[in-house]
Amino acid sequence: MSNGNSKKAAARRAGPENKSAEDKPVPPTKPPAPPAPPVKVPPLFRPIDWATFGLTFVVMFLSYWWTLAPDLTLEDCGELAVGSFYAGVPHPPGYPVWTIYTWLWTLLPIANIAYRVALSSAFAGALGCGLLALMVSRGSSMMIEGVAELKSIERRWENALCMVAGMAAGMLLGFNGFMWSQAVIVEVYTLSVLSLTGVLCCLLRWIHAPHQRRYLYLAFFWFGICFNNHQSLLVVAMGIEVAVIVAQPRLGRELVFWNVIIYLGGLAGLLLGMMPLLKDNVPLQVIYNSIGIASFITWVWLLFKTKKRAIELARDFALVGCVLYLAMLLGHITSFFPFFYETNSFSRILDLSHTRTGLFLVFNMAGLACIAAFISLIGAAKKLGREWTTSLMCGAA
Repeated sequence: MSNGNSKKAAARRAGPENKSAEDKPVPPTKPPAPPAPPVKVPPLFRPIDWATFGLTFVVMFLSYWWTLAPDLTLEDCGELAVGSFYAGVPHPPGYPVWTIYTWLWTLLPIANIAYRVALSSAFAGALGCGLLALMVSRGSSMMIEGVAELKSIERRWENALCMVAGMAAGMLLGFNGFMWSQAVIVEVYTLSVLSLTGVLCCLLRWIHAPHQRRYLYLAFFWFGICFNNHQSLLVVAMGIEVAVIVAQPRLGRELVFWNVIIYLGGLAGLLLGMMPLLKDNVPLQVIYNSIGIASFITWVWLLFKTKKRAIELARDFALVGCVLYLAMLLGHITSFFPFFYETNSFSRILDLSHTRTGLFLVFNMAGLACIAAFISLIGAAKKLGREWTTSLMCGAA
């Protein structure tokens, strides 16, 4: 009896082990996880910041309007007013964006043309002051949030402090002697102030949410208008790049790379006698070389800090080669770059009717090979990050 019971118990213990895989219960599969909802970024500027912007704009615009010049004034006023009326081209650099902007104001059926264009200066200046007030109001709140002793302050007092700080900053700029003098006459400078504050606003919004790169593109677009309206504002580019490096070092690395390429291109143009502005201007050469060398050092430092891959470097240099090839080809077609033309052995002058066929063929083969390599490297390096594409889009903007 005991032997029979032990055999039955052994069979019961061995039973589950002898079952086939088909007889085993299949564990239930987990349903696929739902896709993560998109991250909703809270708005950077609060209602109190926009109220500060609106109040500052109204105060400054009414002040400018009350003191507006009723007719033509001195210096460039007459020329610029005529350029606005006909949507023409004033003195260099021509101010195309300003001309289009002020031409729209000449359509108003009030007073005379000079008064209408001066009103556009007042509007742009007041709007620039309002944007500065907007940024200072929001920045004041950030400073309060960053100080432990001020975190317990009541919301209404915080809003009041932010509004006072923003309006004080905006009106301090607006009632400055130079700003006020340019906002009540026919001049181009208030639009430059407006475009510059637009750059800063968009840059601040992008730093708030770096993944929303449309604000970075918009900042560069405003910078293009800013630089187009007055070339002295080119130096703003360095400040933009520093802000980008702090927020996203990989993206800043790509922007500084193009600084280095432009610097080397300028040196090449200087050696070829194509940069007369730099040739006889020693102080400008010192500034130019200082910025170029600093950009090169920064680029090398960012290469190691961000651990850039060799394939990315190859892609970048292939793009530079493509740009150089296309520029030289265009220069040859337009006879601006006569390197591939034959030289008359008697008079030692270029014969534009004959091309060095062999050399030109080798040049084109090398250029096409560079383009093919660039296209191939784009596909190989596209998974390493979007910073390269973003830097090109910033330049296009």
